[in-house]
Amino acid sequence: MDMLKRKITSQANFTNADILIALKIIEQEENIGRKLLSNRIFLNEASIRSILTKLKDSDYISSSRLGHKLTTKGKHFLDKSLQFEVPQKINAKELTLNDQNYGSIFKNASSKIKDGMDQRDSAVFGGARSAITLIFQDNHFTLPETKPEIKIPTIKLNLSKELETELHNKFAPKNYDIVIISSAEDNERAFRGLVHVIDSFI
Repeated sequence: MDMLKRKITSQANFTNADILIALKIIEQEENIGRKLLSNRIFLNEASIRSILTKLKDSDYISSSRLGHKLTTKGKHFLDKSLQFEVPQKINAKELTLNDQNYGSIFKNASSKIKDGMDQRDSAVFGGARSAITLIFQDNHFTLPETKPEIKIPTIKLNLSKELETELHNKFAPKNYDIVIISSAEDNERAFRGLVHVIDSFI
């Protein structure tokens, strides 16, 4: 993923995950403009401008007065990249105890998780208060094992019906998928925390 390398400045500061998230949003919402993209990712317009220039130079997007569109080359690049969903708002205060929460699903990624502490630390580094990792297995969500070296049966996580339904509706999880929820006191910190979790997988 050499094209993801970038020079961080005080004006333009973004992660590899931001580039992939921008591509995914452009794929979902054709002809999206720079300002709306900036609002969606909680990055300043200088950073978004740099990301879009990089993507256009790589022929991953095309641009017009209407906005930006994904190219066939960009779609192929996404298909080969980390399989995750753009972070979405989740009503998960019952689980995280924080007002604002964003979640994302990572396909077939349970083998990358130890006890979930690395993901929590990445989220906190990005500005969140915390993050929780849920593993989907045998049609229910579980928490990572606190001591992976000791093999004990997983215990079903007792989520409310409302939260479990929301996670299923938004992410349609399958066996060995993981859902990570980043939480904070405001939307920006919760979102940016999850961006740093995504970046840690790249």
